[in-house]
Amino acid sequence: MKSSLIVFAVLLAAFASHAQQIEVSPKSRPHTRDATVGYSPTKVEAGFDAKNPDVGGDNGFGAAKAGTLLGYQGKLVSWFGIVREVPAAAGGTYLIENKYFDGLNDFHIQLASLYGAGDFRVTAADPKGAIKRLCLVRIIGTVTDEKDGVPTVKADYVRVWNLGDYTFMDYGVDASAERWKKLRQKMDLIYNPSPDAAYYEKLLGK
Repeated sequence: MKSSLIVFAVLLAAFASHAQQIEVSPKSRPHTRDATVGYSPTKVEAGFDAKNPDVGGDNGFGAAKAGTLLGYQGKLVSWFGIVREVPAAAGGTYLIENKYFDGLNDFHIQLASLYGAGDFRVTAADPKGAIKRLCLVRIIGTVTDEKDGVPTVKADYVRVWNLGDYTFMDYGVDASAERWKKLRQKMDLIYNPSPDAAYYEKLLGK
């Protein structure tokens, strides 16, 4: 009996170490000062970062060509994106519109580029329903396959930013799907330090 309990405890610990982790980021700070800072992972997130996921090529300001999400099958990756489609159940396959991220943030709010390398799918269990449409997410996981030019990532870690907690810049060479580009309204200035519902509607649609 004792040996059975030991085996069960070991298996439970192994399962816990490989279970998907989903974290919702705190609300953005009030915009009281302008300051550029590096990305700050949570304590849990840092553990996944320690596995050195591939973040892709140089897609920041001055990039010469668009990034790609293809060719990563079997690799651990770290990709940002906007949640476009959510499964009916509490877990399943999500469609994500990739957004470039160069590692720099504002002091008070999460940044991402409006531009990206295309779409990807994510499989994740989300019993609490934290992953919602139009949220910004960071996905760390392994690319399991590519179908019709769209890769699928089995998520190990998901970090979620709700509306109001992220804003956009305009860097990188855009390779976003045309259906998402058509939803964007022209804006003289993409960046907004205090985004509201109208801001997201103009850049992401409803």
